[in-house]
Amino acid sequence: MSNIEILSLSPGGRYQVEAAPWEAGPSHWVYPPRIIDTQAAQVVFGFQNPQWSADLSTWLSPTRVELELRKYPGHQAPRGLKVAIECAQRTAEYDGGKHIELARLESALEEMLGRAG
Repeated sequence: MSNIEILSLSPGGRYQVEAAPWEAGPSHWVYPPRIIDTQAAQVVFGFQNPQWSADLSTWLSPTRVELELRKYPGHQAPRGLKVAIECAQRTAEYDGGKHIELARLESALEEMLGRAG
């Protein structure tokens, strides 16, 4: 069983960003983020591919969180990517202002990495 770490909690505590970190190499940890609605006990968003890692999560409002992400091994986007997730509406803003449903976010980020690499 993996150990879940809470990375951040929204103002008011309704949402939390958590991860089950795994060691990709000696002292190199990957933190695949999931956002949980703690009141409904539901996953708002989580990556299918565990190679996505959250470097930082910053709550911009009680329902909006900005994630700074990298994808292991990290050579695709060395500076990482930023995405703002609106938990209540199940949408995200990425790539300089593009809006997308959360269900399509991971594939959109993969596409961005493909263009960058």
